[in-house]
Amino acid sequence: MSYGLHDLPHDDTRSNLLDCPTSTGPPPSGLAKESFFDLREALGLPLSASTTSVATGSVRDTPSPIHQPQEQQQQPEFKDNTSSHSWPLPRTTDQQQVPHQLVAAPSFLRHRANNMAHSSKAGTECLQLCSNTAAAADRVAESMAECTTLVKHLPHGFDVLANDLLDTCEVLFLIEAGLADAVRQGQSAPLDMIAVLDKKLRMALSQFRALDQILQKRLDYERKGSIGRMKRGFGRMFGERGLEKFTTSLVKIREDLKMSAYMFHWNVTAEKVEGELGIGYIGLLSALEDLDLRRKRAGSIASEDAHKGQTTYARPPGLATTQGGIGQSRLPVVYQGALSFQPTPHSGVERSVLLSHESSLSGESSNFAHSSVHQGSPLTLYTNPSTTGFSNGNIEQPLKRRKPGAGAAALGLSASRETPETSLELEALVEDVELLDLDSPKISYVKSEPFTMPRRRPRNNIDEDKAGSHEALVGAVCANDHRLLTQLLDRGVSPMSGAASSHALNKAIVSHNGEALRLLLLYGADPNETDRHDGVCPLVAAVKNSFMSAAVALLKYGADPNLSAGPDSETPLSVAVAADNVRLTHLLLMYGGNAKQMTAAGSTLLVKPMDKKTSKTVVDMLLSSGADPDGKNREGKTALFEAITAGRADIVNSLLEGGANANLPGPKHMLWPSMYHPACLKLVLAHGADYKKAPGVMELAASINNIESIRILLEAGVDPNAKKDGIYTPLCTAIRDNRSEIFKLLLSHGADPNVPASEYPAFKCITHNRVHFLPALVAAGANLASPRGILETAVSSNNSEAMRWLLDQGLDPDDKSPTGRTALTSAIRDNRVELVDELLRRGANPNIRGQDWPVCMAVRNPDMLRRILAVLPEPRAFKGLMERAVMANQLESVKLLLAAGVSVEDRNGGVFSPLTTAIREGRRDIVAFLITEGGADVNAPGEHLPIVKALRRRQEGAAGIDEILDMLVDKGADPNKMYRGWNGIMQALENGDAAVLQKLCKCCGVDLSVKDELGRTVTEIAVSRRWEEAANILASSN
Repeated sequence: MSYGLHDLPHDDTRSNLLDCPTSTGPPPSGLAKESFFDLREALGLPLSASTTSVATGSVRDTPSPIHQPQEQQQQPEFKDNTSSHSWPLPRTTDQQQVPHQLVAAPSFLRHRANNMAHSSKAGTECLQLCSNTAAAADRVAESMAECTTLVKHLPHGFDVLANDLLDTCEVLFLIEAGLADAVRQGQSAPLDMIAVLDKKLRMALSQFRALDQILQKRLDYERKGSIGRMKRGFGRMFGERGLEKFTTSLVKIREDLKMSAYMFHWNVTAEKVEGELGIGYIGLLSALEDLDLRRKRAGSIASEDAHKGQTTYARPPGLATTQGGIGQSRLPVVYQGALSFQPTPHSGVERSVLLSHESSLSGESSNFAHSSVHQGSPLTLYTNPSTTGFSNGNIEQPLKRRKPGAGAAALGLSASRETPETSLELEALVEDVELLDLDSPKISYVKSEPFTMPRRRPRNNIDEDKAGSHEALVGAVCANDHRLLTQLLDRGVSPMSGAASSHALNKAIVSHNGEALRLLLLYGADPNETDRHDGVCPLVAAVKNSFMSAAVALLKYGADPNLSAGPDSETPLSVAVAADNVRLTHLLLMYGGNAKQMTAAGSTLLVKPMDKKTSKTVVDMLLSSGADPDGKNREGKTALFEAITAGRADIVNSLLEGGANANLPGPKHMLWPSMYHPACLKLVLAHGADYKKAPGVMELAASINNIESIRILLEAGVDPNAKKDGIYTPLCTAIRDNRSEIFKLLLSHGADPNVPASEYPAFKCITHNRVHFLPALVAAGANLASPRGILETAVSSNNSEAMRWLLDQGLDPDDKSPTGRTALTSAIRDNRVELVDELLRRGANPNIRGQDWPVCMAVRNPDMLRRILAVLPEPRAFKGLMERAVMANQLESVKLLLAAGVSVEDRNGGVFSPLTTAIREGRRDIVAFLITEGGADVNAPGEHLPIVKALRRRQEGAAGIDEILDMLVDKGADPNKMYRGWNGIMQALENGDAAVLQKLCKCCGVDLSVKDELGRTVTEIAVSRRWEEAANILASSN
C-alpha cells in the first residue's frame, strides 16, 4: 500500500501541510534560500499557494495571512509510531502540543508490530539501492555533459534524452533524500511498498548502466581523435532509433518513480535534496543551459502566468562552457517586479522571495536584518549601515549603483567571457575605500578588521572531499559561472587551494572576476594563501594585474601587504612601488605596508623604482610613511643618488627635504652625478653638499661639456684649477675638447694657464691642434719658454701652423726639449722636408746636436742630406757618414758625401768600413760603386778583410755574394793576405768549399808558408781535417 496526497481530505491537505512547523512537515510559505529546482515542478504538481502568490498575484497586493484551520481531523485515541499510516505523514500542531493517551491498539494493527524489524532492514537496503541508482544516473549525466564538449554535431534527440535524464535524476534525488530522512528518524514503510520501489529502482539501475556503457564507448572514440570518429559514428553507437528507445525508457522510469516520490515531496526540503545532487547533474544542467537546450517545465502556474504576460523573466545570455563538460550555468530566473516593489511590513512571502533571488545573484543573503524566516542562518551579515538593504520592514534598493536596464544589464552582468564582470556587491564592499583620495601623498592609516567582514558557512559538506570538486570550482571561476561557484561553495567545496595545483583566488584575480573573488572570500578563502605552483599570493596577483577592487577586498579580509611571495619573494607593496602604481601604493601603506622593508634583491623601496618615470607621489608616500631616505641597496646606492642620476630634480628636492644627507656617498658623493643635471646640482649645494669632499667635479663638468654646472660651481666658490685625480684640470680639459665657451669662462674666473695637467695648457694647444687658444693663453700669462721644448713639440706633432706661430713669437729654433731633442733633428727624423726648410730659413744651426747630429740623421734621406750639406761648413768633421749612408742603403747619399769630400774609407767607430758594410749587407750596387768609381781598396780591412767577409757571407748563403766575390778577385783582392791571423784561403778551408778553394788557388795562387794564430799552415789545416782533396788542390797549386 502506497501513500499519496489523495489519502488526505482535499480541504485539509494544504492547510495541514502549510501549518506544520516541524522538519518533517511541508516547507514554510517563504523560502529563505533559492532551491536548485522546485520540488513540486519536478513532480509535475501545481505550485503551492505560497509560491503562486508571487507569480500570479499582483506584487503590490498584500497577501492575506494564513490562519490555522478551525476544524482538525479526527485524531485516533492511540499512538502507534510504527504504523505505516504514520510514515511519512506530517503531524499537525495539535498533535505536537496535546499529550497523547496510550490505549490498547485495535487488533487489526497488532500484526504490524511483528514486521517492524523486517521493514527497517528493508528500508535501509532500499536506501542503498536508491543511492547506487542515483550515482549511476549521475555518471550518465556526467558522460552526456562531456559529449556536449567533445562531439561537434549532437544527434537528433540527444537534447530530449538529456532533459529526460535530468528530470529522472531530480525524482531519484528526491526519493533518496526522503528515504534517508525516514531511516534517520527511525520511521518505517510497509514491506509491499518497499518491494515495489525496489523493483523500480533495479529496472532504472539496469537502464542507466546500459546507457553509460554506450556513452563511455563513444567518448573513448572521441578522445582518440579523427581516427576514432571514423571507426564509429555517434548515431550508430545507439543503433537505429536507439535514442528514442532510451528516451521512452527514461520517461517510463520517471513516471514509475514519481508515484513513490509523492510520499516525500512535503517532508523533504530543497536543502536536503540539494545535498544529494551530483557533479554530473550540475554539469549536464549547465551544458544544456549554455546550449539553450534546457526545456521549460510545462503545467506550472508560474509558466502559465509568464505565458500570459503577467510576469516577465530576465535571463542573462549564456557564457562559454568550461572544460570537462561542466559549463557555465545561467543565473536563475529573476522577477524584475520583485526587485522594485515595496511590501507592507507583514508581507513575509514577498520579502522571502526577494531575498531568495537577490541571494542567488550575490551568493549571500546580504544587506538585510534578521526576520523569522532567517532565524538560525549561518550568514554573518554586513555591519556597515550604508549597505543595509532592509530597515523597519521596508525593502530598499540593495544595489546602490545599478545601471538602468533589465535582466543581466540591470545586474551588471556581462555576456562575454573576455570582458571582466562587474560585481556590484564587490563595488559596494570597497566603495568606502575607493572614494578616498588615493592619489594624495598623505596617508590615512586604516586598521584591517577581517572579523567584521561578511562571512558565510556552507549549508553542507557533501562535496568537501569529492574528487574533482576543486577543479570544478576553479573551472567555475575561470568561466565566470557564479551560480555554479555558489553551489559548489555551499556544498562544502573549500575555496582554498590546499594540495591542489590551481589557486581559485588567483584565477579570479587574473581574470578580473570580482564577483568570484567576493564569493571565495565570503566562504572563507585565505587571502594570504600562496599558489603552490609559482608561490604568488592573491594580493601580489591583484597588484600585478592592477585590480584595485580586489586589492581592497583582500586587505579588508586580512591580506598582509608585507607578505613575501612569488618566485622573486616580493611583497605586494614592493610590487606596487616597482610598478609605480600610486593608488595601490597608497592603499597598501594605508593598511600597514612597511615602507622601510628591503626587497628580496637587497634594495629599498625608495631605491628600487627610481628612474625617469617614477612618480613623485610614490616617493612622497614612502617618505611620509617612514622610509629611510639614506637607505642603501646591495650595491651601496641611495635613493638620492639614483634620483640625481635619473635627473629627477623634483624627487631630489623631496628626498633632501625628507632628510637625505647630501654628503653621504651612495656610492659616490652626490656632487658627481649632479654634474650631469644642473637643477639637481643647485639643490644639493643648497642643502649643504661640500664640494671639497669631491675635488675635480668642475673638471668632470668641463669634460661632459656642461657649462651650466660649471657656472653653478664657480658661483659656489669652487677653485677652477682644482684637479681631478690629481692630474686633470678643467682648463686643459676644455682645450682638449675644444670647448671655447668653457675655456673663456674658466680664464675669466681666474684659471691659471701655467698649471699643468697631464701636460701644460700651451703644450695641450699644440698637441691637440688648438692653436687658436694660444693667443688667449699668452694674454692670460702663459709662459712659452717654460717648460722648454714647445717648438720641438710642435714639430713632433707635425703642427706647422703652431711652429710658425711660435717662431713668430721669437722662440729660439735651436731650443731643446727636456730630452735633448731640437726642432731640426725631429723634423729630419720625421722626414718633414718643409719643416726643415722653414727651420733652416729661420736660422736653425745644423751643427747643434739634438737626438743625433743633423747630418748623420740626414744621410737616410738624400733630399734632406742635400739641404744639410748646403749649410754645413765641414761635413768631414763628422766621422762615419759614408758608412752610415751605406748602412742606410742610400747610394745617392754616398755620392753626395763623396762629392762633399768625405773619404770613401771613412770608418764608423773606427772599425766598420763602407766596403765591408756593403759586403755584409749585400749591397752589390754600392760595392761596385765603391771599388770602381769610389776607389775603395779591396784589401783594406774594415771589421775584416773584404774577401774574408765575402767568403763568410757565402757560407751563410747570402744572395748575390758570388758576384761580389768575383768583383773583389777581379779588382785584386789577395786571399793570402793575413789580418788578425786569418786570410781568404784559410776561410775557404774553413767553409769546406773545394770549388772556391780551387778558384782562389788558380787565380791568386797559395802561400803555404803563412800560419794562423795557432801556428798552422794551410796544408796542416787541410791534413788535420782529413780533407785529401783540399790537400791535393793546395799541393798542385804550389
